[in-house]
Amino acid sequence: MVKKQKYLITFFLFFLYYQALHSNELSLLSEDKLEINKLNLLIKEYILENPEIIIEAIEIYQEKQNFKTIDKEKKLIKSLRSEILDDKNSYQYGDKNSKNTIVEFIDYNCGYCKRNHNIIMKFLKKNNDVRYIVKELPILGERSILASKFAILIYLKDGPEVYQKFFNFLMTHKNQLDFQILKSFASKAGSKINDFDNQINIKKVNSVIATNLLLAEKLSINGTPTFVIGNSIIRGFISSEELQEIIDNVRKKQ
Repeated sequence: MVKKQKYLITFFLFFLYYQALHSNELSLLSEDKLEINKLNLLIKEYILENPEIIIEAIEIYQEKQNFKTIDKEKKLIKSLRSEILDDKNSYQYGDKNSKNTIVEFIDYNCGYCKRNHNIIMKFLKKNNDVRYIVKELPILGERSILASKFAILIYLKDGPEVYQKFFNFLMTHKNQLDFQILKSFASKAGSKINDFDNQINIKKVNSVIATNLLLAEKLSINGTPTFVIGNSIIRGFISSEELQEIIDNVRKKQ
């Protein structure tokens, strides 16, 4: 690795020197131009003989960018921790005082969210010290918005137990959702709401959706599922093995 780094340093010094000599700010003599041509050939030959240094340079650059992104995300999550973890309008499952928390931004028309649902439910049964928070993020059209409005209203009016049953119905439903199906699921879940037609558009329901959309924007979340676990943002589908590994690492850092 040290040898390769020396190659990289040498290469970039050559490159910078080459750029400087070719800048418009320098007035070059014909003798200087000849030296530049020789240098150009040397650089070309070196790259052709050692193409791995280009790959190495790209990898080092990507690693540095990843560290910057991770550091930025950590600071962002820390600054928004209260909005992420303490929102009373977001459904919470498990020990509310737990430091091991999974926050999931979901859309009820998201196939990967539904694939992750069984994984998460099984995981929570095995890890009863983990708190799970649902953030309604309806970004896949009108049907998604309608489903989230139903869910939020049920949480606000009927409470977390009815919401949990309704949530499970939606996450395991494989076909398109519409108003009648949502009303049927609400009834099966035990909802006491009779006038969904009027209630789903109340200011409080719309406010919850707007708040979640704004939080997602602050966190640069534009897809579902997206998870906030510890100080990390995980975008997209996550396997049970990956989830367990992430939570185990969070536990170790406490």
